Amino acid sequence: MILAEPSRERRQALLEAVPAEFRDQVRDHVETAFAKVQAYRRHRADRQQLAKEKPPAAPRREALNVTRYSKSAPEVGNRHLAALRSLVGGGHGG
Repeated sequence: MILAEPSRERRQALLEAVPAEFRDQVRDHVETAFAKVQAYRRHRADRQQLAKEKPPAAPRREALNVTRYSKSAPEVGNRHLAALRSLVGGGHGG
């Protein structure tokens, strides 16, 4: 109840209303809980800030230089296919 009170003066009045034999224990509980609430609020604010930031870019890979490879002529490929077909003995009519 003390932590839920937004007014500092009202929190102090509620703490003073606690019986004297429990006041130190209640004060310790309130201080501990308040520290936990503050730590949680800092954590949430930090996470919110991190969510707004953009992650670092991944390192770029070296791209393959495709232009240095020469294209094969279709007649060379057809000649190799014909040689393979003759080895297999396939007369597929092509």
